[in-house]
Amino acid sequence: MDFGVYSLIFVLLSGFNFFISYDVYNFAINIKKEFSKTEKKIARLKDTAEKDHLTGANNRRTFDKYLEEVYKESQVSNEPFFVVFFDIDHFKKFNDTYGHEAGDKVLKIFAQTINKNIRKNSDVFFRYGGEEFVLVSSNHIRNSLQEARFLTKKLKDAVEKIRIPDLPKITCSMGVGFFDSGKSKEEILKEADNNVYLAKENGRNRIYITKDIAVV
Repeated sequence: MDFGVYSLIFVLLSGFNFFISYDVYNFAINIKKEFSKTEKKIARLKDTAEKDHLTGANNRRTFDKYLEEVYKESQVSNEPFFVVFFDIDHFKKFNDTYGHEAGDKVLKIFAQTINKNIRKNSDVFFRYGGEEFVLVSSNHIRNSLQEARFLTKKLKDAVEKIRIPDLPKITCSMGVGFFDSGKSKEEILKEADNNVYLAKENGRNRIYITKDIAVV
């Protein structure tokens, strides 16, 4: 067999190897794309499972899990955190007078407003049920009482600025509960719940913090 034939065979085999390598490369790329699609689907499913479908806020089940984690960490580190309960004032009137579609719009815009005004590295916002929402705040630079005063006032002011055409002004009542050494999760939630009740009983559109008596 002369040199020309050997050269031809070499070229053909090289081309064959190239096509095999190219096909393997494409196969690997396609597999990677499929894995990426699957990961995105799983992430979307996880996101759907953790979010309230109407408002986009984290849901009640996620709140229970998150509070448990923060509480356990604080028991070990003694790092403070606090919980804020929100109750949209006179929400029943929105539904009864303007319809459930208007009520849904109020819930969505309220949740969006709160989410825009919290710190992403320390505050996590949840829909607790109905017109009730809850926030867990940790990783504080200042002491937790100062943080609670600053944050709740900021959120109260932001909610008061909400304007929805053809609907009355939105306000909310807030109550704060603090983690202290020896206090159970249930006691923290009870403190926040009692304080939001006091805020509503004393005129609404108020913030109640046990250590402050009241913030208007």
